[in-house]
Amino acid sequence: MSIQNMSGQRTETPRPASWFFKPAPKPNASVRLFCFPCAGYGAAMYRSWQTQGPDWLEVIAVQPPGRANRLREAPLDNFDELIASILPQISELTDLPYAFFGHSMGAVFAAELASAMVQSGLPAPVHLFLSARQPPNLPSPVGPLSHLEDDAFVQEVNQRYGAIPREIIEAPEVLELLLPALRADIRALERIQNRQVRTLPSSITALGGTNDRLVPQPLLEGWESWTDQAFELRMFNGGHFYLDDQRAALILHISKTLEAKSREGRKRTDA
Repeated sequence: MSIQNMSGQRTETPRPASWFFKPAPKPNASVRLFCFPCAGYGAAMYRSWQTQGPDWLEVIAVQPPGRANRLREAPLDNFDELIASILPQISELTDLPYAFFGHSMGAVFAAELASAMVQSGLPAPVHLFLSARQPPNLPSPVGPLSHLEDDAFVQEVNQRYGAIPREIIEAPEVLELLLPALRADIRALERIQNRQVRTLPSSITALGGTNDRLVPQPLLEGWESWTDQAFELRMFNGGHFYLDDQRAALILHISKTLEAKSREGRKRTDA
């Protein structure tokens, strides 16, 4: 698309920055897995996932604004804006069956985006993997923290989630760059509390760590009301970031689940 500038010359309108990071295309891919990061993180959270898993599974990591190659962009602090921004781009990638994986904040992002895609008439995800976060219709077990001053904010985030590595805390110039995105993400989560249940036409697996005191199993079970399809709960050894130590087992579980979904889809087509 082009526009006319004040001198009458036509210039190309800049394309919005890409929401997605993906490695070289997989020519044999038959399913796409979009991975949504937790608060303050970006696509790098899933870089190692893109070299693992079967050849038929293409892992696409989501890169929100305000981090890494999008650091110059202002982070968005509410889910309505996040979804409005990503929806036009992800709609171009629904030519293959696809699934969502979201960890912590990413779980809410994935579920809300899935609902928006269905409402927009786009194909629904074949499956949602929602990790380490309760659905937004349930109250948070902890109070708000986005209003805190930086030092108190960092301390509280680490006390709850253990989310900020020590080497970053000890590098003030790096921490200063990362804090705006983290604070915006936390604010988005606080603003979406008490959101109504959205019943989706996609099966759901809720995942969590057995030692995650912040998001125990009963809260994860709340995702069952978000689907009119099959629901599964899968717990792994570990805490809120169980996926760091359980990466291989988690990717294997996701692959097996999507492989079974693909077989179901082929059977329906053959019938």
